Amino acid sequence: MKTTINITAYPDDLGRYESANDLRTFYEQFGCSGLELMPANNLLPGPQVTPDMIIGIHCRCINDWMNLDYDYLIDHYRKDLDYAKEINAEYVVFHISQSSFKESISYTRSHTDIEVVDACCKLINDLLDNQNYSFYFLMENLWYPGLTFKDPKIPIYLLEQIHYTKKGFMLDTGHYMNTDTSLRTPNEALESLYHLLEKNHAIIPFIKGIHLNQSLSGEYVEHFKKHLPTPESDPDKLMAQAFEHIFKLDQHRPFAIPQVRDFIECIKPDYITYEYITNSRKQHAEFLELGSAPLR
Repeated sequence: MKTTINITAYPDDLGRYESANDLRTFYEQFGCSGLELMPANNLLPGPQVTPDMIIGIHCRCINDWMNLDYDYLIDHYRKDLDYAKEINAEYVVFHISQSSFKESISYTRSHTDIEVVDACCKLINDLLDNQNYSFYFLMENLWYPGLTFKDPKIPIYLLEQIHYTKKGFMLDTGHYMNTDTSLRTPNEALESLYHLLEKNHAIIPFIKGIHLNQSLSGEYVEHFKKHLPTPESDPDKLMAQAFEHIFKLDQHRPFAIPQVRDFIECIKPDYITYEYITNSRKQHAEFLELGSAPLR
């Protein structure tokens, strides 16, 4: 099992490190093998990142994509997939989800799970068919319509419909917690994750990776839904309004109780990413110290 830290190719992330050696020393102190990198739009990572550090590529997933130009979508994701091939990444991550900014703050839904999944299957097959890719293609759950792991028929359907052989799932523990606003403690969250495994027992061998993090924002979300704001009419203001809510909802903090180790052993994934949202190198180190402890 390989463990990684998440990082983007944007200067805000890379600027925390002086050199490739500095970045390597940073993640190795927490027992990590390398990086799960999200590329930046039209930007390759700077000199702080060398190809041998990159174990996985997280595609630049678009939240609201189902009505976009199809050729644009193919070109957008092809760049990420070809880059993953170029640097010999072992896996890529792809969101099975759809939500507009307005939907994310109004809690209305324009699409069902199966509508989103069917659209994803077509896009994925068009991206992967007849390509000489060798990486694992790992589909990630969110709390929006698509793959949530709440309905055990959905992941099985995905495996049946996607042609690519090396397919599987990237289970994001925090995203699954976001589907249940009654959760208040890490132990309650862990119990809910065991229920996920019980419901989805048949696909456990296909859970090749885990984004290991904690998101216990249920109290905030319940209050938010009782006092829904009016969506902004200006697109830029609407995007800012949505992201402010999303970052409060999807916390990406350390899931650090000791019992996490037993849960991981039930799955035996190939990859663990300590996936956090942090505002500084110091905070990232603090989160990694906490979050890596159960597995070290």
